[in-house]
Amino acid sequence: MVWISIALLLASGFWMLSMTDMKLAPKGWHAMSGLGLLMCLIFAHIWFAPFRRLKAAVALSDWPAAGKALGQIHPMVLVNFAIGWVAVLAVVVWR
Repeated sequence: MVWISIALLLASGFWMLSMTDMKLAPKGWHAMSGLGLLMCLIFAHIWFAPFRRLKAAVALSDWPAAGKALGQIHPMVLVNFAIGWVAVLAVVVWR
């Protein structure tokens, strides 16, 4: 579901930007696009690196390794959460 959401968000965001002159688009739109791409890259990293290690560790019942993977995932999720709020703030501030 997250991958579908990412595809829809990116497609709709870039469609919205393509419907206006890029130079005339509000700064907040550009900021949200850049921050959204950053968030997508962070999620992809989580999915392809520590989350895969977590799944493998759980399958083997290697709980210390699973805990280590979760310890890597949690800060990145918090960073993505914060970036999301910064993106919303950028749109509100730079209309």
